[in-house]
Amino acid sequence: MIIICLLIAAILLFTVMITIDKVGLRTILSFICVAVILVSMFFMVKNDREHFGMHQVSTVKTSKLYSAASSSQLKMLLYQQVGTSGKEKVYIYKTSAAQKKVTTTNPDPRNTHSKVVKVSGTAEVVTKTMRWEYKNSFYSFWFGISGNGHQLVRHYKTFRINNAWLVLSTTQAKKLAQLVKQNQSKMKEAGKTFVTAQVKQALTAALTKNPTMSQAQQQALTKKVAAQAQAQFQQQALAKLIAEVKK
Repeated sequence: MIIICLLIAAILLFTVMITIDKVGLRTILSFICVAVILVSMFFMVKNDREHFGMHQVSTVKTSKLYSAASSSQLKMLLYQQVGTSGKEKVYIYKTSAAQKKVTTTNPDPRNTHSKVVKVSGTAEVVTKTMRWEYKNSFYSFWFGISGNGHQLVRHYKTFRINNAWLVLSTTQAKKLAQLVKQNQSKMKEAGKTFVTAQVKQALTAALTKNPTMSQAQQQALTKKVAAQAQAQFQQQALAKLIAEVKK
């Protein structure tokens, strides 16, 4: 509306200057028109440069985080470094198990700020969006025609991951997949040896403490220890491979 007001004042100023002969009246009306034009221009510039009549409004959306990696066994939050400094990262992820195309963050730090934090709960991505909105209908009426309502200030993305997740670059993820494939048979044999040793040690200690353990009790203990030992070995083996790819 303020643009329309400015145009009307300009037209009236032109009309006053060419149609009114009385100097006094013409001067007064011209002064009023010029004042309206200047005031309108002042607030238009203030609205455009300083967001006069507006305030920042935030909205928060939380989505469950799914790995973008092809491996179903590993949960990985992938990223790709961009820019010459190497500080900017584009994170690659999914927010649905059925999602086929991955989601990526905006690489421009002026548009999106991303960070990763460790939590004990479920992995999720929290997106906070800041936008300029008009304070009320009065300001929207006067400046809304400029189209700067809903203008994006910045996205803030927080990836909340637990200890089951890995944060790797796309290059590191490819190298990790190669190392896992190369060492698969060796890790399988080493895993069997580790599990067998852990089960034997646990059974020996249990029988020493309770020589009357039944066969069913021994089988249950063997199953439990074997599962724990297998998980422990995989975690240790994976940690070694991850340390290798991060060198």
